[in-house]
Amino acid sequence: MENNKIKVLMCCLGPETHNRGIIIVSNILKEAGMEVVYLGNTTPENALKAGIEEDVQIVGVSSLSGAHLRTGAMLLSLAKEKGLDKSMAFMMGGVIPPNDIKPLLEMGFSNVMPSGVTREEIVENMKKAAKAVMM
Repeated sequence: MENNKIKVLMCCLGPETHNRGIIIVSNILKEAGMEVVYLGNTTPENALKAGIEEDVQIVGVSSLSGAHLRTGAMLLSLAKEKGLDKSMAFMMGGVIPPNDIKPLLEMGFSNVMPSGVTREEIVENMKKAAKAVMM
């Protein structure tokens, strides 16, 4: 990581068909000075592989399909198996019902950002998550 620049991998897991939100968030992060690797739709395995190859601090997952609990659990389970849960932060955003935020946090997501978060909240949450794994 060059000059402590935050590097984020952005992806959708599973049966996602919408990408407008993840593209908007990716642009917000770029405008905030972060390096963004946009993977698009992928599997948890490929997201982790790309995260390792790209040496990211954060894996950001966008979810609109309602499969966030299942795909999130798969991603974090694999990350823990590979010992990546301490070297990478995992963030979830999108259409997340309020009752699902606590289970996602308990799984190991650093933060969950449902619809309606501000640009400032997105950037600040990413900075906090990166700082935690860069220490």
